[in-house]
Amino acid sequence: MKTTIMEISLITDEISADLETAIELGTEWGVRNFELRGYFANRVPHLTLYQKDKLNEILGRYQSRIIALSPGLFKFPISAERWGTFPVGVIEAENHRVWRTAVDLVKVHLYELLPKTIALAKELGVTTILAFSFQRSDKQGGNAPDLVKETLREAAELTASEGMKLAIEVESGFWADTGARTARLLNEVNHPGLGVNWDLANALEAGDIPFPDGYSHIQKYLTHLHFKDARLLSDNQYEYTIGGNVDWNGQIQALVHDGYAGFISVETHMQPKVASAHQALLRLRQLINPANLPIQEF
Repeated sequence: MKTTIMEISLITDEISADLETAIELGTEWGVRNFELRGYFANRVPHLTLYQKDKLNEILGRYQSRIIALSPGLFKFPISAERWGTFPVGVIEAENHRVWRTAVDLVKVHLYELLPKTIALAKELGVTTILAFSFQRSDKQGGNAPDLVKETLREAAELTASEGMKLAIEVESGFWADTGARTARLLNEVNHPGLGVNWDLANALEAGDIPFPDGYSHIQKYLTHLHFKDARLLSDNQYEYTIGGNVDWNGQIQALVHDGYAGFISVETHMQPKVASAHQALLRLRQLINPANLPIQEF
């Protein structure tokens, strides 16, 4: 077993859209590490100058830090290599329009959204940027289109060139959804600057057994984790809950054994927000403490 320092973080807008309230509550709960996704209605990196200055003032006042940014990078569908041919002109034209729109949006994310996020990360001293792997649209599994792999490779290169890591979040309906498909995608992209934001509840929704099955595939790519749980229902639906069907006890023990020394961000997707976030944080601490794992505070 390796010596491990695993750190807990909180996603601010899972507590409150008011950043100051989220960080005030988080520090009262003993957490000083925060993942930033939204500030009121603005998603990073699209913050006003006032919001940036206020963010720095709040972080200083509460002696806290931002440890990851989540700008919603590549969270839209890519379903085909090209538009394809079709004998009916109006249908082929519509297919081309959908394909062209996706290609143009890739460029916006790659050459505008990502550089702005990197700039904000540099201002805040953040080294982890979270991204997605594009929605699969009508495809179920299989190999990701070349455009997906080429885009992720270039994004990883841009991020790595600034000394940062790009972590792909596992999510149902995306090219990276289960542990096995996520590992296959990262293996095909083959860039050391690309890692995984392992979200076990999202993997569960995709039909995975997140631990131990999914984890066994993504372990070597693990960069960041989201801590939330879900319960599978009888109609193949699911609901988020504090304690569900994810084997978090086994996962935490494996993280300790494997020497994971990164962050676990509490994310509930539940209401009431404050009470749910606090309950999830307490559960995470209860899972960590029996493993004799030291919790490092900033």
